[in-house]
Amino acid sequence: MKRIIMNVLLLGVLLMTVGCNKKSISENGNGPSAGKVTNVKTKSVNDRVWHVKYKGEDIYGHIYTAKDHPKKMPIAIVSHGLGGNYQELESYAKNLANQGYLAYSFDFPGGSYDGQSTGVKQTQMSIITEEQDLLAVKEALQKRDDTLEHQVLLVGGSQGGVVSALTASNHPQDIKGLALMYPAFSITHDAQEQYSSFDQVPKTYNLMGFTVGSNYYRNLLDMDITKTATKYKGPVLIVHGNNDDIVPIKYSRQAAHNFKNADFIILKDAGHGFYGKDLKLALKDLDKFVRNQNF
Repeated sequence: MKRIIMNVLLLGVLLMTVGCNKKSISENGNGPSAGKVTNVKTKSVNDRVWHVKYKGEDIYGHIYTAKDHPKKMPIAIVSHGLGGNYQELESYAKNLANQGYLAYSFDFPGGSYDGQSTGVKQTQMSIITEEQDLLAVKEALQKRDDTLEHQVLLVGGSQGGVVSALTASNHPQDIKGLALMYPAFSITHDAQEQYSSFDQVPKTYNLMGFTVGSNYYRNLLDMDITKTATKYKGPVLIVHGNNDDIVPIKYSRQAAHNFKNADFIILKDAGHGFYGKDLKLALKDLDKFVRNQNF
C-alpha cells in the first residue's frame, strides 16, 4: 500500500507538469505517459485528423504518413497510457510514418486527460473498453483504400501497452507485431493489492491523478495480466526502464518470459515514460525491431 501511495503522488505531480526470439536482453544508456513529446526530431510527415465512429463513440486521432508514401501502407496503431492522449507517443507515430507506415495515434474514449474522443465516460473506462476501442480503430483502418489490411503493428505505452498486448492476445488476426514501451503489466497486481474483492471498490477513485470508476477494477481483480495478455505468438518488443517507480521492471520481465517470441530491452536509468536520450534509444530499438521483422 505504501508503494501505491508513493506512485499516486509521483504520477499526480507528473500529470500536472506535462498537463527473445525468446529473450534477447540488452541495456541502453523519465512520469507517466501523458503529454506531448517534443524533444525528438523526426522528418516532416503528413498529419491529419481522422475520426472513427463506433457504437455511439467518436474516436479522435491523427494519421501520420510520409510525404512520399506508397499507395498502400502497412498500419501502425499507437495507444497512450492512463490519462494520456494522442500526443503522448506522437514521436513513435511520426517515426513509423517515416518507415513507410500509416500510423494512427488516438485518444481513448474515457481514458484520456482532456481528450477529444467521446462516448465512453471516464468513470466507465476499463482495459476492456479500451480493448474494444482499439479493435474498432484497427478494423476501421483496415477498410481504408491506402492500407495493407493484413499488416498491422500495435504500439503501446504504459496502460496502452497492456491494452495492445491484450488485444493482440485475444484477436491476433492480421497483427504482425507488438511493441510495448514501459507497459503497465503490474496493473492487476496493484489492483488486487488495493482491493481484495469488488465489493470494496468505491464508485470513483483518484488513480494517479486520474479519476476512474468502479468498472475500471471489475476485470482487474480476476486476472493476472502477465498471463492473460501474453498469449500472442508473433514477434514482441518490450522496452522498460530499470528505474521505473510506477511499474517495476520485474513485471515486464515476467511478461517477456511468457510471450513466445519477445525481445526484452532494458533502458538503463530510465523511468516511466521515455524522454530525451531515453526516447531516442527507444525509437532506435523500435526501428531495429521493425527492420528485423520485415514489417
